[in-house]
Amino acid sequence: MNNDNKLLGGIMDSADVKAKAILEDAKKKAEVILNDANVQADKEVKFEERQFKNKLAVESLKKTATMKAAKRKIELEILEQQYNKLLEQVKDDTLKLLTGPNGNSILVKWIIEAVLGLGIDKAKIAFSSKTPVDDEMLTQVCKKAKETYNLDLQLSLDSRRLVVPGIVATSLNGKISFNNQVDVRMRRFDRDIKIAVQEGSCPQE
Repeated sequence: MNNDNKLLGGIMDSADVKAKAILEDAKKKAEVILNDANVQADKEVKFEERQFKNKLAVESLKKTATMKAAKRKIELEILEQQYNKLLEQVKDDTLKLLTGPNGNSILVKWIIEAVLGLGIDKAKIAFSSKTPVDDEMLTQVCKKAKETYNLDLQLSLDSRRLVVPGIVATSLNGKISFNNQVDVRMRRFDRDIKIAVQEGSCPQE
């Protein structure tokens, strides 16, 4: 009986040792698994944080770009309004000058400019009913061209009438012409007017 008890006791002790060893091994494996899980979880959290920060950065850039685009659009609309306003102002001032006391002297200069632009000495001059030209003015043009540029011009009045104020010089055969009507002259100074607007020369409302 004593031998049986000793044998049974030995078996129990051995089983207990094995059980403890298995439990210890299971704990170690569980710790490894738990540690790996924590490491992986940290990686995923950091990855999500980076993703979130990147998304925030992208959204911030989008917002900034959208705001800049909206601001630029408003600025361009304001510039366009100012440009149109200044354009109308210049046009009105020009028409007032042309129909004022010094209108004829301005038209004489425009005719000389147009004839010089053609590069010929014979031309016919068309004009608007709002800015009439007569033979006396053509005589002045020829006189000034002779005095200033030593050119002998032969000019005549064109039978046609322009709709827009100003003048148009045309060769006698009608093949070439130089347009000095108000709207065309203003287009020549379009760049200067836009620069004036951009530099703040035009008052803002």
